[in-house]
Amino acid sequence: MFELALSVTPGIRLNYAEMVKLETGSTSNRVVKIHENAFGVISVEIHARNGKEQLISPEWLEWRNDCVHFAKLRNFLLDRSGLPGPRANLGLAKSFANSFVKQPPSEAMWKLLLEWANLSAAEAPTNNSGEFLPFCSVLALGAYYLQAAGERKLEIVAVLKETMSDSRWRIRESAASALQSIGEQSFQQLQIWFEEWLEDANCLERRAFVAALAHPPLLKDRNHVHFCLSIAERILDDFADRKPAATDEEARILSTGLEYAISLFVEKEPERGFALLKKYAVSNDKRMKKIIKSNLSKSRLCKKYAPQVEEVSALL
Repeated sequence: MFELALSVTPGIRLNYAEMVKLETGSTSNRVVKIHENAFGVISVEIHARNGKEQLISPEWLEWRNDCVHFAKLRNFLLDRSGLPGPRANLGLAKSFANSFVKQPPSEAMWKLLLEWANLSAAEAPTNNSGEFLPFCSVLALGAYYLQAAGERKLEIVAVLKETMSDSRWRIRESAASALQSIGEQSFQQLQIWFEEWLEDANCLERRAFVAALAHPPLLKDRNHVHFCLSIAERILDDFADRKPAATDEEARILSTGLEYAISLFVEKEPERGFALLKKYAVSNDKRMKKIIKSNLSKSRLCKKYAPQVEEVSALL
């Protein structure tokens, strides 16, 4: 982010800021804060010298409200997706998703979000710019969920359950991030779902549960952490018993998630957390030992709880 001090006339279009528009205010000296990343400008804030913040709307925010401009919105997201490449434009994706928290999608936009969210791997392949459309849409559905009603809520749940098991890793990540967004607004909703879904969940769905819970904003409440540890223990118990049935790749994906997530829970509740790690450290299962060893190696544990880490490590 950088700042500029300049005079801005209300209503002008700022071409250096992805064509944003100043909606209110009067001509005066202002401070402009431009938020950008490697892919370009994400948003612009204009702060008046008297301390009153002026509202800025990216032009794409107008496009999402009018089906006449949906093609422009699609092309805007595709062109700035960052794909193909190692990282998608997460800043733009989150900005797009968050726009639905306070302003629900119109019926036409709702249908477009579902259409994009349901794009298959053949239609939107991994690391192709087209993959950015379902990625953004799933995030948007998560951000919007608690404001949605009736049938829309059910459709969002169906999308989340489908994308948790998607063949594309980036789409699976969007499902986990959408769950995090819902959890930030209502952790109780995650508790209800995970308790209901866990028994019949496959490895990819379980990985999504773990990834969603391994989110620092959700771990500020001690009761939340205890729930996370309980879910992790149930998943580990089944994993040790080779349940649920899974391919080697599906089991690897779940294992990879468990190899970092548990350490976040243990950090917040070390007494119960290290007892959990001890329970599985004595296992003869190489996969379980790898999970425990990986969590113990995380700096959040080995720097803060060196004696406990050493004690559990001795059991491996």
